[in-house]
Amino acid sequence: MVGRRSTPQALEKQNKKLSILYDIALTVGKSLDLGAILDDVLRMILDFMGVDAGVIYVINDVTLEMIPVAFKNLSGEVVRNLCEKKVRVGECMCGNIAQCDQEVIILEKASEDTRFTREVLRREGMEFYAGLPLRAKGKVVGVLCTITHAPYLLDRELLDILRAATQPIGLAIENARIFENIRREAEVSLRYHDFQGIIANSPRMAEVLRVVRKVTGVTSSILICGESGTGKELIARAIHFNSLRKDKPFVAVNCAAIPETLLESELFGYTKGAFTGANADKMGLFEAGDGGTVFLDEVEAMSKGLQVKLLRALQDGTFLKVGSPRPVSVDVRIIAATNQDLEEAVKSKLFREDLFYRLNVIKIPLPPLRERVEDISLLVRFFINKFNKKMGKNIRRVSEDAMDVLINHGWPGNIRELEHVIERALVIAESDELTREDLPAEITGADSNNAKRNWTLESMEREHILKVLNIAQGNKKKASGLLGLDPATLWRKLKKYQFLL
Repeated sequence: MVGRRSTPQALEKQNKKLSILYDIALTVGKSLDLGAILDDVLRMILDFMGVDAGVIYVINDVTLEMIPVAFKNLSGEVVRNLCEKKVRVGECMCGNIAQCDQEVIILEKASEDTRFTREVLRREGMEFYAGLPLRAKGKVVGVLCTITHAPYLLDRELLDILRAATQPIGLAIENARIFENIRREAEVSLRYHDFQGIIANSPRMAEVLRVVRKVTGVTSSILICGESGTGKELIARAIHFNSLRKDKPFVAVNCAAIPETLLESELFGYTKGAFTGANADKMGLFEAGDGGTVFLDEVEAMSKGLQVKLLRALQDGTFLKVGSPRPVSVDVRIIAATNQDLEEAVKSKLFREDLFYRLNVIKIPLPPLRERVEDISLLVRFFINKFNKKMGKNIRRVSEDAMDVLINHGWPGNIRELEHVIERALVIAESDELTREDLPAEITGADSNNAKRNWTLESMEREHILKVLNIAQGNKKKASGLLGLDPATLWRKLKKYQFLL
């Protein structure tokens, strides 16, 4: 027995196994590009296992979705299904492996196993299947699956190598995730420092930013008011990242996007056994944001009962987790936002008056885009640059008639609507110039807001000067030449119409 293990063939086989593990460990350590790492690792695994196809899922920590990051030799139908109809932990075969933290090996007729709930996988004709959890720091971070379409004789020694390989793969996923979180936080911090992420040149927004700069150093609650799409979260982030709390968490939650029955547990957390399905203690967003800022968007959507809990948290910095009688203390700054008239909601008894006054210590009203038309050309250029990079396009300019349409549109959806229009226009555009024909019909059609527009000669003059300034890219000497005005006359008109000089 000993002699057989020492034969050249046995030594060669052992060296090959060690070499495979070394190559995998080397691959996962060479980069933080998770997609590239997992593609290379999956190719190695398919080669040394001698199987037909495979996929590596990474678990999204927030949604618990199983994200297929790497896949090899799967049909186009299966790939589309995996990417478009993601399952969560506990669903289908891969989700069960993640939830139970147990490998699944099916030696034959795998397609007949009822744990595969995707019909496309059943039609794939799987014979052999091996699914292994990928772990890091005591938790499952992904799942590795390999399959064959024909009968397969499993080499148990190769299976042991595959099990050993899951360790460096799991660590690679966790390391890439940590790096991505650090990179994202750094980008966010840089973006909002000194308000670099806020695109504005209008007098209305200049006044908003003047107030914002004053409140970054205080701890009072802030209420940001404005229509949907005006950038309320952008302002909230700017306040946080320019405050003394900038190194602590910024936690944002849309109160209207979470069902009322779940919002309390999301904000304040719950204890094990508090309700059916509460299998472990959960930290709420207030606790997660300790020391930092909690941004409550669409705060008017809170139920009256939850408003009472929020009021207590604002008054003394304590709250009760769902299912717990023990108060939890936190130090958070509250920034709330609404697109409704909260004062009217108070009069209608839909919103607590005492909570309103607690939130409304400092009020920041954001103007709709139609009241800050001076910023439209800046925003258009910003979004063009953004989507040029994203789509690999090279749009260099906007035609005059296209810019006229953009400036004169009423923008009921505000900045968010403008962003979507520019994104759609760049998809359509076929040259390096964005033209009127690239804009959607609902933008270029008859202006539904014509009846509401100010048609005075003074208003028209102001708009015309603004358009020419946009064409001249802010160069006042060039603009005065295009307008046929003396530079001093243009200067007086700019002052009259309160443009930033």
